[in-house]
Amino acid sequence: MEIFAQQVVNGLWQGAALALFAMGYTLVFGVLDVINLAHGATYMWGAFFAFVVVTRFGGALWVAIPLAMLGAGLLAVLLDRLAFKPLRTITSGGLLLWAGFVLLLIGLVGGWSGALRATLLALAALIMATGLLQDYRAVRPLQQRQTSHLGPMISSIGASIILISLAQTFFGAQVSRFPPTIFPAQPLQLPGGVVIAPVQILVLGLSLALMIGLHLLIQRTQMGRAIRAIAWSERTARLLGINVDLVVAQTFFLSGALAGAAGVLLGLAFNRLEPIMGNEVELAGLTVIIVGGMGSIGGAAVAAFLVGMLRVLGVAYVDSSFRDALVFALLILVLLVRPNGLFGRGAAVRA
Repeated sequence: MEIFAQQVVNGLWQGAALALFAMGYTLVFGVLDVINLAHGATYMWGAFFAFVVVTRFGGALWVAIPLAMLGAGLLAVLLDRLAFKPLRTITSGGLLLWAGFVLLLIGLVGGWSGALRATLLALAALIMATGLLQDYRAVRPLQQRQTSHLGPMISSIGASIILISLAQTFFGAQVSRFPPTIFPAQPLQLPGGVVIAPVQILVLGLSLALMIGLHLLIQRTQMGRAIRAIAWSERTARLLGINVDLVVAQTFFLSGALAGAAGVLLGLAFNRLEPIMGNEVELAGLTVIIVGGMGSIGGAAVAAFLVGMLRVLGVAYVDSSFRDALVFALLILVLLVRPNGLFGRGAAVRA
């Protein structure tokens, strides 16, 4: 019984962090009806943003976490403008943004040094900023497109590969770790012989706080109402005067910020950061949003705790090699019984 209680605690904090990741996933799906397969790369970059703040700038953890969320959120917005929006709408600003991005890649990985590299990066940043501004202010796009679900998925896979390659360039393929003194390590004793580390309390507490904050934002703010309106019908939202482009960018920012927070928290809990760290959580996140119901934020939260608990109990009572197999068995079972997921609804009522 003592072991079971310990595994329940482990499942709770791991499920809470997974819920943050999955809620960002399902937020984008609810608005655009696309699966962002670069979400795992955003999660990874969030962890490395915090790592840089802590190890290279000597920042405290309470500073690193919000900065990582900000960085991951902005990265997700850039991802939308580069990988998703051009599939819907082409603007002159979007083309300029892409030109600046290519120049940025050349400057980062081209082996340049000194003033030439700095000039290339500065020029790329200037072109990208101009492109973003023009793209946002564009009144008449060059072309409007209707794309299938496959296009955004392929585009996001390509974006994910680029982001992982850039991380390998900057941080190497090896495992990076936070300094061991960044957070107290002495575990706390709970009733029933259960122990919990301070970092696990941080993961659980901050994850729950962010989940409640997201719920309030979606349900009680003007931005949340606009997001729900677009999720119901983009055309109707435009007729109501909602700036769809801006709301989509805000949605990507929220999604990226949640992924960044999850990356920092899980990276800190396991003290293991590597460029491919998003691959594993991406599969778990996909399972969560399908089990919970595509586009359902509450369903994603519940399913994340269910999946987190199943993974932990699978390692404790079955075999660690069957951990993911049990999760996918749950996925198949749910699809057989409820094809729309536990809390899934039709597209017309999802908003």
